[in-house]
Amino acid sequence: MKNIKKIVKENIYLFIIFGLSCVNFFVALKLNVFRYNNFDFGKFDLGNMTQMAWYTLHGKFMYLTDYFGSNVPRWSMSHVDPLLALFVPIFAVFPHPLTLVISQLFIVVFSSFLIYAIANLELKSKFSAFMFSLAYIFHPSLGFINGTMGFHAVTAAIPFFLGAFYLFEKMYKENSFTKGKMILFWVLLVLTMAGKEQIPLYVFMWGLFVLFFRTPEAGSFKFSKDWFKNFFKIKTAKIGASMVVVGLLWFVTAFFIVIPKNTHYRVESYDRFVASIGEEPDATNDVTRENYFLSRYEDFGTSYTEVIKNMILNHQRLIRTFFSGDRLESLDKTFRPFSYLPIANPAMLLISAPDFLINYLVTEEGLGVEEIENHRISMIIPVLFVSTIYSITLLTGIATDIFPKVGKYKKQMISALSLLVFLSCYFTTIKYNNPLYLWFTQAVKRRVSADYDFGGKEVSDLEIGDVVKLPDLDVKDVKCANAIISKIPDNASVSGPDNLGDHMSMRETYAIFPALWNEADYVIVDVQSRKLLAILGLNKNIIKSLTEKLVSTERYDLIMACGNLYLFKKGEPRERTSLIPIQERFEFPEKYNFNVLDLISIVDFEMPSKMKREELSNGRVVYKKISEEGMDNFLFYITLMNKETGKIFQVANLPSFAFSGPSEWTENMYYLEDLSFAIPSYVDPGEYGLFVSVSNKIKMRSVYLGDVLVE
Repeated sequence: MKNIKKIVKENIYLFIIFGLSCVNFFVALKLNVFRYNNFDFGKFDLGNMTQMAWYTLHGKFMYLTDYFGSNVPRWSMSHVDPLLALFVPIFAVFPHPLTLVISQLFIVVFSSFLIYAIANLELKSKFSAFMFSLAYIFHPSLGFINGTMGFHAVTAAIPFFLGAFYLFEKMYKENSFTKGKMILFWVLLVLTMAGKEQIPLYVFMWGLFVLFFRTPEAGSFKFSKDWFKNFFKIKTAKIGASMVVVGLLWFVTAFFIVIPKNTHYRVESYDRFVASIGEEPDATNDVTRENYFLSRYEDFGTSYTEVIKNMILNHQRLIRTFFSGDRLESLDKTFRPFSYLPIANPAMLLISAPDFLINYLVTEEGLGVEEIENHRISMIIPVLFVSTIYSITLLTGIATDIFPKVGKYKKQMISALSLLVFLSCYFTTIKYNNPLYLWFTQAVKRRVSADYDFGGKEVSDLEIGDVVKLPDLDVKDVKCANAIISKIPDNASVSGPDNLGDHMSMRETYAIFPALWNEADYVIVDVQSRKLLAILGLNKNIIKSLTEKLVSTERYDLIMACGNLYLFKKGEPRERTSLIPIQERFEFPEKYNFNVLDLISIVDFEMPSKMKREELSNGRVVYKKISEEGMDNFLFYITLMNKETGKIFQVANLPSFAFSGPSEWTENMYYLEDLSFAIPSYVDPGEYGLFVSVSNKIKMRSVYLGDVLVE
């Protein structure tokens, strides 16, 4: 018992770190599971990572389905991050997207012990090391990365960098560069560089740091053959030079050989894609560049050579870009958790220069790559931690030199500065809404239905034609999504929305619609999804026109509709849809006049009194455009509300989306919409109020059209 108490007392900080790291891990795990179940990850990027692991297991190393629907090597998408392969054996045992997330989460969270080891090694204070570990656990950016970003190899590289840094500094301080330690050091370096194509530049910059600041003889530089010969006999000089050479060679190979050599996959894929949707091949010219992401830096040039040259020669533009827009605020958010202490050690801070330049020199608007919530900050964080630790040594050393009398308080100053770093991380984690600690109010956004507004009536008292306010069409209906996915075999090729891509990633082909819209075995249309169109700068009307072709073609059959999702199956139809284009008429005998938002009126309708789940039901609604005001972005949908429980089921109206939509309607004209939809099996039987709903996300109203019995 005494021995146990002694062990606990001597290692109390480590026990607390372990406990808090466990809490950190399980909170992050809970949040990630929720996000996965809520379809918050998607094809980009967790679906891509999962598909690469799946493909690697099936004999094609790091393959995936790209933006345009082709199965290509990862490198064709301008990323070189083979570190993911390290996790494939675990994935083979537990084949699930969350396997990658949980594996990364574990090694990154428990890197708190590496932070402790580095701080204790340098500061020689267990208390200070403890403070830095707490700062790491509470760091706001790590909260976002661990809680919301899924899996990225660049994030998984964090513990390998920290491990390599600790090992080198320990060897350096002890002057013990044994063969075993050096092998381990280089293994950790290789794993670090495998995290992303620019990380070798970290090793390059670190190598320069070792040459200039871990090799004292560098201060006696003489430009002579003998000096260089003797200098590079020193162990740290050899290591530093090796890091410079290896880092530079890896970077050059990745950026100037591997990525450009695979560009043709991207170009060929893009050409097939634009041909399939009827667009011109030059609709998005950045696709054909040697690096897909060069377009982000187009103010500096359109090629590697131009970008690098202009960044060097036009330093005014470089500085202006680096500090433009919201980037000063982003820099503040990056350094404030460390109380700006890393700035005191610019030599070590420069190790992270590659990502600072890549993230802050973007000239394309709206990317937010420099934000602390983004995974692209991953490798900057460990460098900031080690820079801060060594800054404390530097600052306390300067203070002691200037004021010798305060030397006796050096330990206290180290402890105070370490405590300051922890407090800064703690308060900024609250200020910046770190989702791991504020997850219940900030990150976990469960769908909460808006208050029903029946104009003072109860649902049972509604009369046909009453215009009420109901919840908007849910853009991410989990039950609908799961119902759609359950209809698709594991071996089928799929074209669908981004948010379903992680759940269907363990297959040969999952493309983001409209890619493969006319080739995939199953096509899922999301009437509100625009991700690929936004990425490629394509007209949003393409979705509507291609959906119209899907509805009209004999090659695809509509087999299920739910929420904002429509599922089409290629091949022999199970039940042919009765949907036809919206009928436009100059005259129509009006039975009703239900005014909706002073834009349209419902003048007639036919709806079934009974519906059987999983069976198609048909209906008709006749609208009259009564205003000159345009109806861009308006969507029509059916809402069923259980009169006993208040639960709702919604499904978008496909004809008015795919054919003549509200944006095309003319004042004083009549529009006849024939509906065909099926109630999924998960909807409870019972009596439902049936509504036709109209929304553009700002204005929304629903018209009560009577009751229907769901059997």
